[in-house]
Amino acid sequence: MLTIGVLMSVYAEDAPDDFERAVFSILNQSVSSEAGIRLYLGVDGPVSPDMQRMIETFAPKIYHLQWFSENRGLVFVLNDLIHSRQDEAFFFRADSDDICIRTRFERQLSYMLENPAIDILGTDMLEVYDVTGERRRVHYASSPEEARQTIGMRVPVAHATVCIRARVFDLIKGYPTYRGNEDIAMWFACMKAGLRFDNIPEPLYECHVGGNFWKRRGVKKAWGELSIYIKGIWTLDGLSWRYLFPVARFMIRIAPSGLQRLLYRSRLRGVNAHHNS
Repeated sequence: MLTIGVLMSVYAEDAPDDFERAVFSILNQSVSSEAGIRLYLGVDGPVSPDMQRMIETFAPKIYHLQWFSENRGLVFVLNDLIHSRQDEAFFFRADSDDICIRTRFERQLSYMLENPAIDILGTDMLEVYDVTGERRRVHYASSPEEARQTIGMRVPVAHATVCIRARVFDLIKGYPTYRGNEDIAMWFACMKAGLRFDNIPEPLYECHVGGNFWKRRGVKKAWGELSIYIKGIWTLDGLSWRYLFPVARFMIRIAPSGLQRLLYRSRLRGVNAHHNS
């Protein structure tokens, strides 16, 4: 039987209702019954009593549950979960406050089985703004070649949408430990190792953008992101004009929040003006 793992972390600021919705979206996937879904969940430090009860309710359906005594950050939880993996052929990422569209696993597994040269597969993402209810579709690289050419400009795949072959974790033992920017560092490490990225141009993942989203994008995170891009581009391209892009992104990151919101929701990052489906 084909087994797949799902890597998820939950922490104190996550809402129990959002977590419940996220877990149900995984358990109710349309993937064939012949494919066993194993949810790997890491609890990143103390959570509220309501969240603890919610986690305990789902515990019988969670394949691997780890409770951590302190909040260390997503990257450390993911690495601990990766080190606990068994014989799964593929791993999916999912955040604890978002929704996997019911056909997500089925579509990505089908693609991966038909395209054995692809190591990491993402999808388009549907952003839902909790305050306004607005829905926007975000596109990512449309081919392995585009992913390689544009990684210095933007991520080739959205982290929470990816399906990763187990062999990736055999080669790259875990995420580089850059708290808050672990996905960017991981994609550069994978690209350096010769791994190939692609995306399914369908919105198979629904990301909810809450009111506190912009509070988490401070100067410290922006500086860390710039550092990773500079190191990553140097590793892949050496001296290059591509450094202009992360520098420009850094300037946007430290700009007033109103300008950040405007550019974040623009076509510069592959965003459709509206998506109502």
